[in-house]
Amino acid sequence: MSDKLIQSQRRLHDSLFELYMQGGLELYLAGTRGLKRDLIIQLETSALTPEKGEIIHYYAVNRWDEEDEFEEWAKPSVALSEEAERILGVTNSQLAQCRSTDVVLEDFSSFLGV
Repeated sequence: MSDKLIQSQRRLHDSLFELYMQGGLELYLAGTRGLKRDLIIQLETSALTPEKGEIIHYYAVNRWDEEDEFEEWAKPSVALSEEAERILGVTNSQLAQCRSTDVVLEDFSSFLGV
């Protein structure tokens, strides 16, 4: 085994031991699942282009923890066109029961931590 590899292994061992001594064993054992929050985010708008519509569907899930999820539809300020209803698969009457976009956006921002 080369000297560089042996030295690298010693440094790794020493680093892991130091982490253990500082109480980080739980974090080390958790690996990347315990240390990362990688969110997959999907947003849908009320019109065919973002400039003409507003976000009406907020969805995010942590790829390491599917329990860490946010999903909510929002009531748009302007009714969806028939074409938008067809594309989105949701109707104005369904969205009428939802909270306003401003309120949902606030909760979504809190979920994201921003």
